[in-house]
Order: sequence, then structure tokens, then C-alpha cells
Amino acid sequence: MADVHYTRLSASTDSFSKMMEGFGVVTVMNADVYSFDKTLIENKRPGEILTTLETKKSTKAAPYLFTLDTLKVANVTVEGPSKTISGGRYSNPLIKFGKTARLEMQDALGHIDAIDRLCGGIAERTETKTGNCIGLHVGEDFNEPVTIIGDTFFISKENHQQVKAKIIFYQFMPDAIFNLTQDAEGDAAVFDMNGDLLSTEIKIGNEGGTEDTEAKPDTIHGLFYSIVDPNHSEQKNIK
Repeated sequence: MADVHYTRLSASTDSFSKMMEGFGVVTVMNADVYSFDKTLIENKRPGEILTTLETKKSTKAAPYLFTLDTLKVANVTVEGPSKTISGGRYSNPLIKFGKTARLEMQDALGHIDAIDRLCGGIAERTETKTGNCIGLHVGEDFNEPVTIIGDTFFISKENHQQVKAKIIFYQFMPDAIFNLTQDAEGDAAVFDMNGDLLSTEIKIGNEGGTEDTEAKPDTIHGLFYSIVDPNHSEQKNIK
């Protein structure tokens, strides 16, 4: 009987779970940027957040803003602790508390929407916010937080295949700094969009990982970001 398998790719949930046991990061993400709306983000499950925001993107409705698909770098760093309690005869650390997180992105191309919303620029347009751009102004302005959904893939150690993943940066506070480099002899200019990741309270699966929310309700936990299976419609709890 002929082999009925036409692809080596596994179902999303299975391949993602196996990939997380051993994975390589080999590329950057495409980033969808949304205005931060606490009613859509706080105390919600990651899958619920993805479903809501991606529906907004498909209809070009607020809070969707724009997509960055020419990034060169997107690095996340976490530092801490901000407080350490020490004691005892050797003054050993007893309690550590407080972390900070940063997201640093570098784009190969300048985008007026990104400069306006992430770099402190002011886009001047002919009529409305969607009208023709007639100028870019840079002053002392800062920007409000945004939510960023990263669309990328990792490489599974098990089968060396690409496995899709979503990265949710719940609350990104831009530095709102725009630097313009012009150099005829050097490399082409790049555009930095850096900022802080703020801890945001999100629902995650309880200790048992059960979907029986009445017996074991989800836990509210402060998070900087999450890496989740893009097949989020079936993800009711993410441990």
C-alpha cells in the first residue's frame, strides 16, 4: 500500500511541544505592533490575546498599528535582581527580587509609522493619520506603550525542521530615540527601536495544566513576554 504521508511536518501542537525540548534560534521575527490596550491584555490568556489582536489586524482595526518585516536584529535581555537581602555569618544572599527586561530591535529600513510610534518622531500628514506623509519631525516627544506580536520559527533539534512560534511582548515602552546616520563610505544606515518590557499580569495555566477552570482556575502572573504555539485557538492554558 502506498505511503499516505505527504509531508514530514507534524501537527502544530505536537511539533511545538517537541521543539521546546531542544531548539535553535536562527532568524529574526516579523513584528506586528499594536497600541497597548489593558482591557485586551491584562488578566487574559496568551491564546485569547493572540486571537483578539490577530482579528484586529485582519480587519485593519484599532489597536493594530503596523507590521515590521525588515528587522535585522531583535534581542531580549533580562537583568536582575534589583533587590537582594543578605544575612547570616557569611552574609549569603537570602532573597532576590526584581528583574528588568529590554527589547532591542534594529531595522534595515526606516518606516514612518515605526519612527512615529516607537522613536519619538512626529509624522505630518496631509489630512488624517492615514493621509500622505509630507514630513517627519524629531523633537522631545516620547511614546506610549505598545504590544508586539512576533511571528518567527525555531529549529527543532529532533528533526531539524522549522517550527513556527509566536512571541508576545505584552507591554513595550519605547525609548523614543531616533538616530539618523549618514555615511557615504560605510554600511547602509540601520534604525534602532529599543525600549523596556514592562511586567504585565497575564493568565497562565495552573500547576496541573488542566482546562477545568472551575476546579483549578488559571494563575495570574507578572510576565515580560511569552513564546507560544501559533495554534493558539486550541491553547486554553499554557504552563
